[in-house]
Amino acid sequence: MISNNNPVSKRLEMSLFLFILLLIFSLSLYAVVADELLMWRAIAISLGISLSVFLFYPTIRGIKAGDIIMVPIWKEIETPFMEESYMDSVPMLAMEPGRRNHVIEVQLGDGAKGLVKVLHYGLLSFPEGRLIEIEKPMREIQAI
Repeated sequence: MISNNNPVSKRLEMSLFLFILLLIFSLSLYAVVADELLMWRAIAISLGISLSVFLFYPTIRGIKAGDIIMVPIWKEIETPFMEESYMDSVPMLAMEPGRRNHVIEVQLGDGAKGLVKVLHYGLLSFPEGRLIEIEKPMREIQAI
């Protein structure tokens, strides 16, 4: 079993497990009934169900507390000779469950909390959102 936090590998693992389980059911049905057409139909249905679970699982599940959400943030680099800004995707940890177009509370890696609007779940990537509000972490407040 794959035990990392990648949502795609989790869905692949679940879909493969479901397909193998339904394939076993199809072959067992063939052993009892001995009808090849019924067996191939059952295998096709098994494949269709597993692919449907892979594609629609994120929409059904939504976002749960503890999931990673990628949020684009503008960052700036200042050197003595130039100033440059760029868009960077920052992983944030969901603190509460949510769905698409809902605003949820998240926590950044430095401990700051903020609000993110969930934009989409991502088919082959982490869910993405848009940062609405962020608070300063405690160490920045104490430094002032």
